[in-house]
Amino acid sequence: MHADLSHSPTRRHPLLRALGLASLAIAGLILPFVWDVLSLVNEMPKMNWLQHALAQAPALSWLMMFVWGAAIPGVLLWSMHQSKHHKIATIVSMLVLMWVAVTWYVHMPVSGQCDSLYSQWSWACTVLQWAYSLSLGLATATYVFIMLGLGLSALGLLAEGLDEKPVHAS
Repeated sequence: MHADLSHSPTRRHPLLRALGLASLAIAGLILPFVWDVLSLVNEMPKMNWLQHALAQAPALSWLMMFVWGAAIPGVLLWSMHQSKHHKIATIVSMLVLMWVAVTWYVHMPVSGQCDSLYSQWSWACTVLQWAYSLSLGLATATYVFIMLGLGLSALGLLAEGLDEKPVHAS
């Protein structure tokens, strides 16, 4: 019989904590590969006009990357609380946000230029580099958390389907 964890707070919170810790562990393992993928993405062809526009305000470009990066896991977490009818809107939102984030990432100035552009703000550049690593790790953990949650939900639905007795026509 399938246990409904949504009504049992004592069983739900340890499960969420376990999922969160597993997500962080998996994200830690795959994070080096994510950096490699981002390096490959950065090799994509560029639109000169967008690259020039973002180079006019590099600090703003770097900070906006946090907005685009946080929007994607934010939409994923928000979608967990929506009805099944909103799933198409979530998928479209995710695709649009991913397109914006990748396009922005490819065209923004390289964050390694921060020290040379803002030499008097070296501590801010260090925080920026640290925050990029942290946000990428958290975003990766959020994606893994959602995927683990969806996997467990799918297994739960499968178990419910197997528990149901077939209805015979009389």
